[in-house]
Amino acid sequence: MAERRRYLRLKDGVKVIYKKLGIEGEYELPSLNIGAGGLCLPLKEKISPGTLLELGLLLPEDKEPFFCLAKVIWQAEESNKGQDGQQYYETGVEFIRMDLAQRMRIIRYVYPHLRDKKI
Repeated sequence: MAERRRYLRLKDGVKVIYKKLGIEGEYELPSLNIGAGGLCLPLKEKISPGTLLELGLLLPEDKEPFFCLAKVIWQAEESNKGQDGQQYYETGVEFIRMDLAQRMRIIRYVYPHLRDKKI
């Protein structure tokens, strides 16, 4: 299958705080991967494509998270078992409202790590 992403992804557990737009309750978890166009989250719940999420992203070198709006693009049909023994659904999320400075922060984080891994 051909890669359709505009930005490369780094498999790294960036801290993410997410909540469904307009719904109470927020959750913190590590991402499965991240790139300047989106990320993959290990969600414990089924969620429909098109669902809007408010995200707070905390890159390792940052002291405070930055916030953006994202949309669920896909979710795995079957759940996986994480290292903690919990079941989760891989969920692909696209950033839909993020300013250029935030996107550049992600690029400056991701690309040096990919270069070091020779990917």
